[in-house]
Amino acid sequence: MMNLKHLAAAVFLAAASAYGAGRTDWLQTGLDVAKQVGGKEVLQNISPDWGRLADSLLNSQKSDGSKRRQSANAYTGRVSKVSDGDTLHVTDGNGRKHKIRLAYIDAPELQQLYGTRSRDSLRAAAEGETVQVRVFEHDRYKREVARVSKDGTDLNLMQLRNGAAWHYGSYAKKQQEKSAYAAYAAAQRQARQAREGLWRANNPQAPWDYRKAQREAQGGQNRQGNVWDLFGLW
Repeated sequence: MMNLKHLAAAVFLAAASAYGAGRTDWLQTGLDVAKQVGGKEVLQNISPDWGRLADSLLNSQKSDGSKRRQSANAYTGRVSKVSDGDTLHVTDGNGRKHKIRLAYIDAPELQQLYGTRSRDSLRAAAEGETVQVRVFEHDRYKREVARVSKDGTDLNLMQLRNGAAWHYGSYAKKQQEKSAYAAYAAAQRQARQAREGLWRANNPQAPWDYRKAQREAQGGQNRQGNVWDLFGLW
């Protein structure tokens, strides 16, 4: 009759075999069951090598998962088009095309004062260039919300320094890392004090206020957008 040690060993071997066949999801399940039946100590009692193998497989699984998350959230590509001061298109090394919304900033709409100059600021720095992209999330338009860097320069931050965009504070307060939030807020403050770019105007209109005014002028159409803006989302 199979005792607990043998059962734990059998479960572990099945999990290890599944891992070897590429079923990494079965590995954790199998090890969890083995621990419940007899624990990792049981495997080590049967053979110290098995205990070390269990640790090795788990560490390998964690490393693989981390690499997959990193590769999914960060990549390098070439900027094929700049649509406006906070939106661009990138083609990655595998030929996949990405539409990117620069995270934590909001540039003037093209119809706004300084809208085309904001776009031209980003275009001069990025179009045709190789960039590094770190994706934070996707917005409701299925764009990647990301930080885009070129040769170590954060282009999102650059737009703030140039007075070509606003810090999207209502969203950034809840989502942006504290150190990055402080750097972005300082960049806007300095640009404003120096009257760079859009801050040359006496009372520049924030793009979210412009969009709200446009919706109201259209008789309340596009009400869904009001809900998103209330929560500070893209």
